[in-house]
Amino acid sequence: MKIVKVIGNINKGGFGNIDKVLCDDGLEYARKTFCPAPQFQSDPDLIDKLKKRFVREVKTQEKLPDEYFMPILFEDLNASTPYFIMPIADGVYTEEIDNSKKESRNPEGLSDILNALEFLHDRGLVHRDLKPQNILKHNGSWKLADFGLISQDKEILSQTITTSKNAFGTTMYCAPEQLMEFKRITPQADIYSFGAILHDIFTDGNRVPHSQLSASGEIGYVIQKCTQRKKEQRFKTVKSLRSKVLTILAKGVSGSTDKEEEEWLNNFKELSKWDGDTFESFILFLKRNESFADVVFYEIDEESLTILSSLSSGYFNELSILYCEWVFRKSFSFGYCDVVIVNLFLIYGISDDVEVKAKCAISSAELGKAHNRWFVMKYVLKMCSATINPNLAFRIGLEIGFDSRNKLNFIRCAENINLTKNSYHKHIAENLE
Repeated sequence: MKIVKVIGNINKGGFGNIDKVLCDDGLEYARKTFCPAPQFQSDPDLIDKLKKRFVREVKTQEKLPDEYFMPILFEDLNASTPYFIMPIADGVYTEEIDNSKKESRNPEGLSDILNALEFLHDRGLVHRDLKPQNILKHNGSWKLADFGLISQDKEILSQTITTSKNAFGTTMYCAPEQLMEFKRITPQADIYSFGAILHDIFTDGNRVPHSQLSASGEIGYVIQKCTQRKKEQRFKTVKSLRSKVLTILAKGVSGSTDKEEEEWLNNFKELSKWDGDTFESFILFLKRNESFADVVFYEIDEESLTILSSLSSGYFNELSILYCEWVFRKSFSFGYCDVVIVNLFLIYGISDDVEVKAKCAISSAELGKAHNRWFVMKYVLKMCSATINPNLAFRIGLEIGFDSRNKLNFIRCAENINLTKNSYHKHIAENLE
């Protein structure tokens, strides 16, 4: 890929410039070039470290999936001035935050950001510089970029935080421990930064750097927990954070005014006090009041499922079937689908009942196809792979054969993530003919 012309500058940072360029294929791209600020030029050793960090950034970003991260299309790391080329972003998350406030809506992309962070954390990586300026829109999704701070070099990190032209932006999203614990940065640093982004979204964004933040309403609790000064007190994983924040945004204001429903909803939030009899009474109430599902099922998460499964496997299976049926008939916000599929996959793993497992798979396929959510579709393939129990595969295949809608759902889930029907267990695949 040859650069024909530099069209103009997009952004300048402390260690690199991003320019819009025209290449020999006639298309425009973004080129990031290694270019330390003048204050660093007098220190050759630091320049050498910065160049190595730039190379590390490029090599890291190249290995990350385009689904979650901005792709690198071409690089020349051996040039006297190393650079790489990536697509021009369709938007920056600062713009999405501003637009969502003007339009009085929740911003898009929070689930995309969380999914990208989970991918990093699962592989032992920490972004360390999560902020709206490093979240870019590409091919309809919000993706992470700028991985320079994956480096753990103390000198480089301190220079980045304190002297970059973008230092103000970085400082406003930086976890307190990043100022001193350069070798011990954990995923909780990214969780702090995500809390700061939520603070931008749900408040005016004015804050003291490195402090605990908050906002009004339920989302304020999430922001507080994300930004605890002691990292041990923050959300332990992106998974638990995702469940909490996307559920709050999805359920909105409860429309329930029935006194008995309100009592059960409050009881559900204190599951540690339940016993088998309470669980049985809850199931009976839920069956008599189907509309209550639209209130209480938004409270379902990993913790509640774990507690309920320990009380009674029989009642847990009954609840699971009701939950699957609710998912099948409901329409959810795009991001909340990620919470629902994690719940379904957990039920699928906990229950040893073939009917429950089959309904989890059927509802997951409906969820994935109806919302065109790749994150969901990947779970469908996990539930229905060639390695699952043949009896379960037979039951799922039977359900597919009963309804052409199910058949279409499973075909689309495979095709949309670039797989074929043969990726499913043979008993399922044969029902997709």
